[in-house]
Amino acid sequence: MNDLIASLKEYISEERFKKIEMISANRTNHVTIAVENLYQSHNMSAVLRTAECLGIQNVHIIENSFQYQINKEVSMGSDKWLTIHRYNGKPDNTQACLQHLKQQGYKLVATMPSEKDTMIDDIDISMPTAFVFGTELLGLSQEAITMADEFVKIPMYGFTESYNISVSVALTMMNVCQRLRKSDINWRLSDNEIMALRLEWVKKSIKDVDGILKRYSEQNVPK
Repeated sequence: MNDLIASLKEYISEERFKKIEMISANRTNHVTIAVENLYQSHNMSAVLRTAECLGIQNVHIIENSFQYQINKEVSMGSDKWLTIHRYNGKPDNTQACLQHLKQQGYKLVATMPSEKDTMIDDIDISMPTAFVFGTELLGLSQEAITMADEFVKIPMYGFTESYNISVSVALTMMNVCQRLRKSDINWRLSDNEIMALRLEWVKKSIKDVDGILKRYSEQNVPK
């Protein structure tokens, strides 16, 4: 992988490669975002933009009734640099997504008020954590609530009952990521994950990457 990256980086500027190195070193999989059934594309695109800006690499999109369409004016290209998982193969994809996250070792935190909720400042983030957000109008489904390990809420001081979903994601994940980066938790990607991400991003930075990869493969056939 190192040899391929070394070969491909000759096709991009030194400044671009240094930026790829810096950003990949600050990416995290320790926390992730799962969003259930958003129907407004600008909200989902804003979630992706927030995740990318905060260095959260993986975003999970549950599409039960509504299919996600990228709003390029809102996402500002953030989807290009993220690993996006879409769950849309069944009438109800919530269980498939949340089971997958549990199997990956994530604690599921539902972002909604509950009798057993915890304020965002106090949520334990020492173990890998997936924050699950619901629809604009109805919040999380009963299935998501049932599968959640914990519940978290964001402080509110006005008459309005809730934040806009993209704002809720931004407030929650900004809090979590700031705390994470100030902690001694091992939140960064592994060396192998960083190298794989750098390779992916270098390829995405090259216009004729398929032709270049083909030539590289032909020149490096074992003899």
